[in-house]
Amino acid sequence: MPTRVFSEEEKEALKLQMLEAGFPLLKEYGMTHTSVSKITEAAGIGVSTFYNFFKSKEAYMCELIQYHRKKLIPALIGEDVMTGKRKPGREDAAKFLWAMIDEEVSIYAHMTLEDEAKLFDAVPGLLPDIRKESEIADGLFAYLDGVRKDPDYAVIANMIKIFVIAAESRKELHAEGYVRTMEWMVERILDLIFE
Repeated sequence: MPTRVFSEEEKEALKLQMLEAGFPLLKEYGMTHTSVSKITEAAGIGVSTFYNFFKSKEAYMCELIQYHRKKLIPALIGEDVMTGKRKPGREDAAKFLWAMIDEEVSIYAHMTLEDEAKLFDAVPGLLPDIRKESEIADGLFAYLDGVRKDPDYAVIANMIKIFVIAAESRKELHAEGYVRTMEWMVERILDLIFE
């Protein structure tokens, strides 16, 4: 049987189907138990089609994280910010940080440190890169009101990662102090970003 050739529009639609299927699966099964067959079944495609788009499940997960992040930002910041009617500030940044660990909207809330280690091992270029992360931060900070003139990108990036790691490791922390700890971290991160 000849291999089907997809148009660019069909390729984009198939990729979108796979990415849309990923977050509910990740929430239900976690990264380890979200198999390629579960992804393809949920997306209504064959396994071989999956491998036309992604080299591995880990490569898919990396793209899923990026895709979900792009979807999440407009939903969190609102129409008035997207249309330029309002420049977001400290309060908006706080909402975004809390969303990063919210189980209903964040991929990170459904990943473990082991999952992230697998991604780092399997996908080149995922390891911390301060130059790349500074460029991303500059792009985001350009949209914010009241950002410091001299943000310490390395400390900000590390603190955000520690915040997410703390949420991923919640079971290992004292429950009675968890919320206060996370509130403290959010305020310190915001202090590093805003004047």
